[in-house]
Order: sequence, then C-alpha cells, then structure tokens
Amino acid sequence: MAVPVRLAVDLGTCHTVAVVQRGDQPPRALLFDGSPVLASGVFAARDGVLHTGRDAERLSMLEPARFEPHPKRRVDDGTVLLGDAAVPVPALLGAILRRVAHEAWQAGVDASGATVLTYPADWGPQRRAVLKEAARLAGIGNALLVDEPVAAGRYCMDVLRQQVPPGRSLVIFDFGGGTLDLAVLRREPQGLRVLATGGLDDLGGLDVDAALVGHLGQLIALRDADLWRRLSNSVDTVDLRERGAFWTEVRSAKEMLSRGTTAPVQLPRTPEALHVTRDELERVAGPLVDRAVDETRRLLQRSGLAREDLAGIFLVGGSSRIPLVATRLHARFGIAPTVPEQPELPVAHGALLATAVARADAPPPAPPPSWPAPAPAPPPVAVPAPRRRLVPVVLAVVVAAALAAGGLWFTLGRGGAAGTGGTGGSPTLGSPALGSPARGSAGTAVPAGFVGCGGALCPTGSACFGGLTSISGVAQKPGKVDCAQAHYWEAFTAGYLPADAQDQRQDSLMQRADVSGVCSAKALHDRSVDPAATAGWNRDAWPVQLADGSWIYYCMSQPPEGGEWTGSRFRAGA
Repeated sequence: MAVPVRLAVDLGTCHTVAVVQRGDQPPRALLFDGSPVLASGVFAARDGVLHTGRDAERLSMLEPARFEPHPKRRVDDGTVLLGDAAVPVPALLGAILRRVAHEAWQAGVDASGATVLTYPADWGPQRRAVLKEAARLAGIGNALLVDEPVAAGRYCMDVLRQQVPPGRSLVIFDFGGGTLDLAVLRREPQGLRVLATGGLDDLGGLDVDAALVGHLGQLIALRDADLWRRLSNSVDTVDLRERGAFWTEVRSAKEMLSRGTTAPVQLPRTPEALHVTRDELERVAGPLVDRAVDETRRLLQRSGLAREDLAGIFLVGGSSRIPLVATRLHARFGIAPTVPEQPELPVAHGALLATAVARADAPPPAPPPSWPAPAPAPPPVAVPAPRRRLVPVVLAVVVAAALAAGGLWFTLGRGGAAGTGGTGGSPTLGSPALGSPARGSAGTAVPAGFVGCGGALCPTGSACFGGLTSISGVAQKPGKVDCAQAHYWEAFTAGYLPADAQDQRQDSLMQRADVSGVCSAKALHDRSVDPAATAGWNRDAWPVQLADGSWIYYCMSQPPEGGEWTGSRFRAGA
C-alpha cells in the first residue's frame, strides 16, 4: 500500500503557492527557484514550449507580446494570443500546474495521487471546468476543488486556533497581488459555509506598487528627467530591463517597510538610492487601503451581519503584510485582525485541512528520468488580439486614475433559490445578461405580479429576498425566498427602471431623484404594516429583469442592524 501523499495548490492571479504533505509529516511549502511563491506568468516560446515563473519573466523582456502575466484573469477568454499563437487558457493554467507537479515530484510527492486545487468562491461551473481541464493537461488528473475562503477559514481555525463558535461568522480578507477577495464564512454544524462573497478585481498589491512608483517617479523626474523618461516609457530591451529592475526594487522596498520604517530604492545606472519611509508608503497607499476597507464594510452591511455576529477578521494574501491594512480594518470594525506570519500560505495549507484525501491505491509515481516537458502551444490561429490588463504606466496621472477607479464584486446575505416564489402572486424573475438592452420604462403595461399605486408599482404578493449580488456594480438576479423563511431583505414597492439608467451602477441608483423618490422613507412608511416597527430601516434600489424582458427596480428594505428575520413587514397590493 502506497504512503498517502497530498498536494494543495493555490493558483493566484500574480503568484502560485503549493503545499505538500507526506504521511504524518507536517505540511510544508514547495520552493520554486528558492522561493515559496511561483510567479503565475506564462511565456509562449517560438518553439511551442510554455515557460513559467522567473524564466517566463526573463524571456518576456525580449518578446513582451509572447507573455501573459496574469493567466487566471483570462479564465473566461477561451484563448489568449501570445505572439502569433492562440493558446487555450487551460493550457496556460496547465503549464503552471505542470511546473508545480514537477517540483512536487522532485520532492517525492506524486501529484496524480491526491491533489487539491483552490478556486475563488464566486467561480461558477464553467470556470471550475477550466481549472479541472488545466489539471488534466498538467497530468494531475481529476483534482479535488476547494473554495479559497473555506480553505483559509480552516487554516485560521485549525492552525491559528481562532475561536469561531457555532453560528458566528469569520471574515476572510484576501489581499493578493492582483485582486481583493472577500468572504464571510459562517460556522454551522456541518462545517464552514460561505455566507457572502465580494471584493475588488482592480485592486491588489500591483496597484500599491504603481502608486509608490508614481510617487517616487515625481522625485526622480526632479533629479534626472531623462532617467524617469526611460523608466516610464521604455522603448528598447535595455530600458525594459531597467524598468523591470526598478519595479522589483520598489516592490522589495514596500515589503521591507512592513518590517521597518525606512527602505532604500536603488536607481538604474547610478550609485544613488532613494529612501522611502513607511509614512510615505501609507500616504500613497492609504486611498487604496480605504477602498478595500470600505468594500468590506459594504459587504458586511449588505450581508445583514451585526457586529456581535463576527468572531474575527482573517488576513491572507501577500499584500496583507502592509501594516496599514490591519490598522484601518481594526479602526473601522473594532476587531483586531488575525495576520499569519506568511499570509501567502494559509489558502493552500488550509485546503489540505479542508479535504480528507487518502488514496491508498494511487497510480505509481512517474519514472525518475525526468518530468515531461510542458506541452507545446497549439499552432498559430488568426484571431483578434484579446484585451490585456497591462501593468500600470507609472505616471502620476495614471496613478491618480487608478486611485479613482472602482469596481465592486459582492454577494450579499443568505442566497435563496432564484425564481422561487414568495407568498401571493409575486412576479417570476428572468435571467438577465450583463449589458442586456431594452429595459422597461414608464408608460409600459403594468407587469404581471404588480399593480399600479401612485405612480409606482406595488407587488401583489410579499417579495422577500435571501441575498443580493452585484458584480462590478451590475446587479444580478436576486434570490427570492418565501417570507415565512429567514431572509435579509423585503421589497416595499417598485418602479420602472429609467432608460438612461441601463448602464448605471446599482450602488448609485439611490442617488437619482427619480429612483430615490419612489424608494423614499415616506413610501416605506406608507407601505408598512406597522410603520413604527420599520422606522429607520435601510433602503436600497435593486434592478431586476422580469420574465417578459422588461426591467424594473425593487425598493428593498432591511432593519438597520441587519440580520435575518421572518414574516412580511409590508402590505401587498395597492
């Protein structure tokens, strides 16, 4: 009988981390070129070989068009054009996993025996299928999949011994290189359950690096305008190499400032060095950290959790090392966050704890000669160049734009089954596609399930919702539940969605006078069964597409303290 071995892989946007465990030995991180993190970029060479890690980054200096720095971001794209070759996304992710499997095999662990891969909690079946196909191409086989926040939660509870009593919740704050991923986990008798997810897909350590580079760039330009021009607008291989070295210096200084109060930044072609302080870092990174904290607040507010429901906040991801992150979270929520010594490792380590993998009759290990070389890229296919998220241009104006940009991704409250009816003749919700045209407008026929009431629409039956989800500010189909069941929100009225609000973010609808007038405090008072009981309740507007294709918005309400409740608080009909 073979000795059970296990491998867990956290394939991240910027970096990939893997943890192995053999028998009763404690889990340990795999090393890639002497580091526990592997750069997730992939370079497609002209001979068809896919290179990963530092090799890919070095080769990209010569041919940037053949390099994809963040393959995970391309999960929905099907193929990625690298040079003259259209490479399937599973092949890109598979190259990373093959490199991990190779290192595991050298460490005495057969990756095909028992491998666990983590994935963001908001990934649906299609994205998970891409990850499974990547594992197959890498020779790992039918790998198990575990939610990243669940894995992090297991590590927090089992390794760090964070106390999370049954019924209480834990916030996972995953601040990585490319994204901020948030999740609220509730401890239930059967284990941890993802109660809500959120985050910002345009905020990560790269954006902090860009802000710091922009700050230092202003100082460099005053000293040597020509040097800054070469670093910010590289036109040849030498300039590209120097720019890469400068960004690496800035990133290292940022990491050093998590341990000390000052750090040097060596400048190319000169013995001089700039010195950056922690105060400077916090000044330029402050607006970015505030966005992350504010998104956490929004998620908790909309998920309906009260302060006493939280057992802790757990920080993971390399960017969580920035001291300002824990400081601002503590100041906002009054809870001292838990920060592990190596915040890159908990997701992969926790995946081992979250799965019971023991395959006694796993396939025999690969023969010792050598691990198979990465699969060649497919032959060139004429396809249009796909969109790429470029490394930010380190100009002050670009940095300012990055600070002002915002995208929200959050899942709120307990998710009910979409389309399940509430009490009475509630309308049936369709399945809106992002960016769908032809929303309903005033003057159209009153939709089924509603009656006209004073210029608004009143549901003919109670409309209660277990959770609300928004992706980058675009509202998704809400999950309706029977009002007799526990829920977080109830609609007290509704209105036609104005035509010019088609592309407007959900979180800004209440700023419109025509929408806030329908979802007013007076309307909430007038529609309440007991106005005194609903005084001061939160209000929000949520657009939905009905089965006939028309668009309306619900005026939602919940108690100011959040939380679940049962029964209906508002009148049905006119």
